[in-house]
Amino acid sequence: MTKLELSKTGFQINNVNIEFPIDIKVLKEALGNDYRYVEKKYNHIYTWDDLGIMAFSKEGNKVESIGIELELPKYDFSPKSIFNEEFIFDGQELFQYYENNKDQLVKLFKGDRSGALILSGTSVWFDKEDGKITGLSISAYEQEIKPKKVSATLDPEFKTFEPLWQEWISEINKIVSENNDYYNLTEGISTEEIEQHSVLEDDIKIPPALVNFYKVQNVDYDAVTSTFQFGVNNWSYELIPFEDIKEEWESIQDLQFDEDDLPEQEIDFEKINTNNYANPKWIPFATGRNGDYLLYDTDPASKGKFGQIIELQNESWDRNIVANSLEELVQNEINNLREGKTEHFSFIIEKEN
Repeated sequence: MTKLELSKTGFQINNVNIEFPIDIKVLKEALGNDYRYVEKKYNHIYTWDDLGIMAFSKEGNKVESIGIELELPKYDFSPKSIFNEEFIFDGQELFQYYENNKDQLVKLFKGDRSGALILSGTSVWFDKEDGKITGLSISAYEQEIKPKKVSATLDPEFKTFEPLWQEWISEINKIVSENNDYYNLTEGISTEEIEQHSVLEDDIKIPPALVNFYKVQNVDYDAVTSTFQFGVNNWSYELIPFEDIKEEWESIQDLQFDEDDLPEQEIDFEKINTNNYANPKWIPFATGRNGDYLLYDTDPASKGKFGQIIELQNESWDRNIVANSLEELVQNEINNLREGKTEHFSFIIEKEN
């Protein structure tokens, strides 16, 4: 029986001390010589078929990471058996420790939904598909030292965003666990982030209301979906991370038409001011991930209202006002959640750990 053990004193495999990068001779001593070797363009891979273990080396002599398969093999270098060996983490069976300590998981990269357990300078990252752990990746962990982030101070006229956010968070927490893979709430934006990301073009900036909204809380990007979203007209619109607003705004501008090619638009032009696909002064803050957006209107028509929320539908070209303000949109979402209108959380709830 092969035993992997990561403790406060270090990492061992079959009582052999392991330090990354691992000399391949040391790993062979720990796991034995019954392995396959495959050379790829960017990696040298050693595979212990019977153990469900792989080792990855850039140069061939030093191993930067160890892979463990928990499902049937996928590639020519994958082991022929899944991992059924012993893995002890801080004195407990690894997966039991994982279940009891999900609050200790560390995100290793942007969009990381799984997270890793860290101990003694070593990370154990959990590869997950559809909420199920399918493999592990073990490697050295060097904590990135970042200056302590301080959220920017709210402007006095936007103090109401604090209790509004707390209400929204409270209602969401009744539906989705904070340990859910898609729970993506983060601390509010800093002064530095505002300076770096708030200018979209020379004369177009993210408006003060949106900036102050994100001063209270921000969200992380997730490649699949995210918890902080709005249900509007039977569609889910996910809050865009503040730092990604400019990129989303630019993608909308890329869809502007030449004047001769513009289709006919059925829009309430007394309230909505646009003569193309979208007014450049509409600021996206929530995305439907299908080309649809919720936009903060900073350039309304004569009977419109500054700050009204427009739903931009990509294919139909519908442009509808769905709330008179950001505050109203969030309050509507809170009210809907309290009334049990949670259909847009179905996928996330299904993936609950």
